[in-house]
Amino acid sequence: MPKFLSEEWIKAYAEEWNKNKKLKDGLKKFNATIKYYIEGSDQPPVYVKVEKGEVIESGLAPDMKYDFEMWATPEDWKILATGEMGPKAAMLTKKLKFKGSMITAMKYMGPFEESLRMMSKIPTEW
Repeated sequence: MPKFLSEEWIKAYAEEWNKNKKLKDGLKKFNATIKYYIEGSDQPPVYVKVEKGEVIESGLAPDMKYDFEMWATPEDWKILATGEMGPKAAMLTKKLKFKGSMITAMKYMGPFEESLRMMSKIPTEW
C-alpha cells in the first residue's frame, strides 16, 4: 500500500483519474499542472499534468512553476480524502491551502471536488 502523496501513490491516483469519466468530461477544456504536498513534512511534493481533462504526467514534482498548488496537514488531507469534509469547506476553513487562479478553481469546482473525493479510492498508508 503506497504512502499518501508518495510517487507510487500519485501514479495510482493518475490512473484512477483517467478511469473517471465524470472527471475527464468535466475537465475536457482544462489544462494545468497541479502540485500536492503535505504541510510541515519533508516528504517531496508530487504533481499531475492535466491536458484536456486527462493526466498525461505524474510523479515527483520537478522544481518549476505550477498552475495550482494544494497542501494540508496529514490529518486534514485524510479528512478531505475520506470525504469527511468537502473542498469548499476545507478551503474556507483554511484546512486545505491553495495557490492558483481561484476563478478557474470555481469554474471547475464540481470536477475539483470529484478529484479530491477520488483520493479515497487509492489504497493508502496514512
